[in-house]
Amino acid sequence: MQRYMMAITALLVVGLVGCASKEKTGMKIYVQQGLYDKAIDQGQQELAKNPDDGDTHYFLGAAYFGKDQELSTEDAAYGDSAQVFLEKAFQHFTRAKELAESSWGLSADDNIVAMYARHFNRGVIATKNGDHVTAAMEYKLATVADPENYNGYYHRAGALWQLAEEAREAGEEEDFDEITGLIVTSLDQVLDLEPDDKDVTVAAYQTKGDVLYERGDLAEAQEAYRRAVQLDPENYKMMTTMAERFYNEQDWDNAAAYFQDALSVKERLNLIDSDDAAIYSALGNTLSKLERRQEAIAAYTKVLDLTPTDQATMYNLMVTHYKAGEDAEKNGDMPTAKQHYNQAIGIGDQLIGIDAKRPEYWQVRGLCKRGVGDFAGAARDLKEFQDLRASAGGR
Repeated sequence: MQRYMMAITALLVVGLVGCASKEKTGMKIYVQQGLYDKAIDQGQQELAKNPDDGDTHYFLGAAYFGKDQELSTEDAAYGDSAQVFLEKAFQHFTRAKELAESSWGLSADDNIVAMYARHFNRGVIATKNGDHVTAAMEYKLATVADPENYNGYYHRAGALWQLAEEAREAGEEEDFDEITGLIVTSLDQVLDLEPDDKDVTVAAYQTKGDVLYERGDLAEAQEAYRRAVQLDPENYKMMTTMAERFYNEQDWDNAAAYFQDALSVKERLNLIDSDDAAIYSALGNTLSKLERRQEAIAAYTKVLDLTPTDQATMYNLMVTHYKAGEDAEKNGDMPTAKQHYNQAIGIGDQLIGIDAKRPEYWQVRGLCKRGVGDFAGAARDLKEFQDLRASAGGR
């Protein structure tokens, strides 16, 4: 701001000794004195006579910036007034750059940066204080001060997201829809500005996907996620999040694709650990829903490589082998069918050894024994299944 005032003072000296009109001279003096309303009045009179005067546009920008600085945040009309002043300041500074780049280009840019920083920093402070309403407003004002700076839109979207979650928790669905609509608009403005920071672009697409998903716009959410992955094809955390969202919506094809992509990246980077058992399990469940039995078997096997005694996965694997056996049998491929049935029987033996009171273990093993021709064994297992189920029903 010191440099900004020095620039004004220097021009005032030139203006006072030159042939400037009384309106133009008065405008400069009033800006220097902080009498911004009078400066604006004089500047508008000058523009009526000479609309393409770069000096006049610059000092009008300074006057409107000064008006913004005079506002009290406690004023009920603060937000609306600041928006008006910032819009006019930006317009006049931009016009001054167009008409008198050599004289005012650098100084106009400095003032735009100062206007932006003033409100952006207030947004940051409000965010740290948990005041998301004020943060959203200040970030919006930052975008008005400099509509070509994507950070204002990006941070506004973040503040609005907090407000949207609060509205959802309070059951205020109309407010939620309105706020999330504003978030999508803000994120689109970020993307339209084509940030040079790839991480910002990826985050904008991912957040847009999350918001659209919460709004129920699944097709648009999928497209936003797809764009994010295109830009960051090794972001396995993002892929996992996306897969889980589609899994919850029972969109099995997309869920399977994103789970597989995420795990493929982690496998290639040698980052698989015990926590990934849940992801392999979800992939197995998804592939089972799609009746892609062999792939489901491979996924469940990966779970057991990480957690060998996971009974739920052992049971899922047993059932999948049984269903794969059924499929092969229906297709007349009995050798393959028996291979799957025997695999299921072996898993059933382990499960019953762990917990013989689970009727479903006996049932599936019995059906598989029948599939391989062990009818006596099948009868015993299915009787045990019926007895355990009856006993459970009687308790």
